[in-house]
Amino acid sequence: MLFLTALLIAILIAFCLDKPLKKCPAAFYISAAVLTVASVVITQSDIDISSRFVRDNVLGIFSRGALGTAFWAIVMWAGALPNGSAPIKKLMPIRGELSITAAILTFSHIITYGVQYIKNLINGRTGSDFVTTSIVCLAMVLIMTPLTVMSFKKIRKKMNAKTWKKIQRFAYIFYACIYIHILVLFVPKAQKGREGYFLSVIAYSAVFIGYAVMRIRKYYVINKKPEKKLVPNAVSVCVFALPVALLGALSYNSDTAPSKSNAVTDGNTATFTFAPETSSATETAVTTAKDDKKSTETAAVTDKASKTTTSSTETDKKTDDKKKDEKKTDEKASSEGEEKQEEKHEEQSNNDEPAQEQHEETPATEPQPSYKYKNGEYEADAEGYAGKIHVKLSIENDKITSFSASADDDDPEYFSDAMNTVIPQIAAKCSADGIDACSGATYSSNGIIDAARKALEQALN
Repeated sequence: MLFLTALLIAILIAFCLDKPLKKCPAAFYISAAVLTVASVVITQSDIDISSRFVRDNVLGIFSRGALGTAFWAIVMWAGALPNGSAPIKKLMPIRGELSITAAILTFSHIITYGVQYIKNLINGRTGSDFVTTSIVCLAMVLIMTPLTVMSFKKIRKKMNAKTWKKIQRFAYIFYACIYIHILVLFVPKAQKGREGYFLSVIAYSAVFIGYAVMRIRKYYVINKKPEKKLVPNAVSVCVFALPVALLGALSYNSDTAPSKSNAVTDGNTATFTFAPETSSATETAVTTAKDDKKSTETAAVTDKASKTTTSSTETDKKTDDKKKDEKKTDEKASSEGEEKQEEKHEEQSNNDEPAQEQHEETPATEPQPSYKYKNGEYEADAEGYAGKIHVKLSIENDKITSFSASADDDDPEYFSDAMNTVIPQIAAKCSADGIDACSGATYSSNGIIDAARKALEQALN
């Protein structure tokens, strides 16, 4: 899980590099700033990173704010650990440096998603969690920025110690905002069975709720000074376990293996419907072909009837002429001559029949319009930014009439932009070739295009 990986990295830096961080903090600040800038540039550009591991675990650890949150967790717990313990001796001297580093790393997440949130606000695309997330993030930035500036030694030395300490108490609100922000985004995804989000909710809850319980316990022990710590320890365990268990139950999805159809109908889904258009040229061609066929058939029947009538007339005329000639030349012809004349007459009649048959024509076949794709519904999957992308499209007479797309784990903001940019192009062309990807959402765009290409290949005749 990304947060646990980031937490391990933050712990190693805090405990193993505490002395270099204390002696030369500028090197750490510059390194964090370079990584932040690189992360923002890559996510906001069309740079194609083919390796999913690099996208998720190297780039994602900055852009998703996991590493920044992990450093804030170290800063938090440094104030909640028992006084005099070995961890607090390591962390307290570098707590200010750790907080500055955490803030610089957090700006990677703030800038990456802040730009997208501003675009969504301008375009009027606001989800159910948009308002809550925006307010929480704005409060976090307004609190974090001045507290970070006051953490530099030169600034701190110029301030009154009591004033500085009072202002630093706003950090508690900042920590609470981080946790609320995480819950608003992660709990709905965990409820839908998204891979890894249930464990993320548990891990973040353990860190933040555990910090709150330990901080309250420390305040109680310092001020009340109880002789036995069994009771506060037992209460602390119960107070910690109860909300973590409740959040776990709230976030758990009993369907451990969500089906493909669930992925297609989840919240991160959009369906585009397009009115089927019939080509006027095609209709005209078919109508003309039908009319031509009818005209041809009528002409053929008329011609056949005319030729049959002409042939019959000519045959009758020849027969009458022959009879007249026979009567004039020999009225007393023998019975044998009459038989020969009758045979000749029959032969002539038989010879006329093939001539009539030769005029018969084969009826013309009605032309049928040919289509590139078969009508029906087709589904396909492809790789997106952080998981599978599913598409489902309906085809009618080489026209896409419906196109739905969903992502298992892509960011809703980026995926929404990708769908609005890519799907209308595919529907207009009825092809996945020559489609322009959405700037800033290249991976989601390419995932939709690849899935559409696979679906259209299934529909080929």
